[in-house]
Amino acid sequence: MKGIKRFYKEHRIFTILMAIVIVSTIVIVSVLFKLFGGNGTSKYGPRLDGIEDHIVENDRLDDYRDKLVENGKVKTASIELKGTIFYIKILFEKDSDLTEAEGIALKSLENFSEEELKFYDFQFTLESEANENGDGFLIEGAHNHNGTGLKWGLNRKVEKKETNAVDGD
Repeated sequence: MKGIKRFYKEHRIFTILMAIVIVSTIVIVSVLFKLFGGNGTSKYGPRLDGIEDHIVENDRLDDYRDKLVENGKVKTASIELKGTIFYIKILFEKDSDLTEAEGIALKSLENFSEEELKFYDFQFTLESEANENGDGFLIEGAHNHNGTGLKWGLNRKVEKKETNAVDGD
């Protein structure tokens, strides 16, 4: 005990600074562990809470895709569910116009119940190739679970792709 008192008297500033460093290190480590450590929560946080009450079967997704393709204007369609977001990509025939495509996407939301529309978000990508009669389109839209309708981004015109013949020299 006498050795500790003597060391403290001889190195008072060093001892106080070391005590501050040790306490600060303990506080920093505990805060970091609380923020990033294994506190047992999902890496998605509360975003997926309640998803087990709103399960959508793959058969329903296939039926949704088939109903879209049944429309004469739709060439292909794909739908993917990741977490609480449906990613829907629709490729339209060349003669489709943008307004009609947006209407088809909005109408397709009728395949989901009100409960599902209030739980899931929907991300649409609509695309049509350019043709000789007009420009194609590539547009994205979203339906937020708290909102109504679809909100559309800016239309990016699709350029007609020209193929160059390659000489076989």
